[in-house]
Amino acid sequence: MDELKRLAGCGQGWAEQRAQMALSICDQHARGDLSQDEYCELLEDLVRTDSLDQEASDIETKTALIKAVNVAMMLV
Repeated sequence: MDELKRLAGCGQGWAEQRAQMALSICDQHARGDLSQDEYCELLEDLVRTDSLDQEASDIETKTALIKAVNVAMMLV
């Protein structure tokens, strides 16, 4: 979660937006508003390679975002 929070303020608009969305999804799941399947599906959608490749301009930030989202999926 710390990495997602860092990415939410990293200065890369595309990464900030996706990190904030991931944090929101995590919060919704923690409150019980999303099932495990919905949670994983929404997080997977954030890092789908085709759409992310079109937006990502920094490979290090892209990799960090993908790792952070994958870690969030494993925490459940």
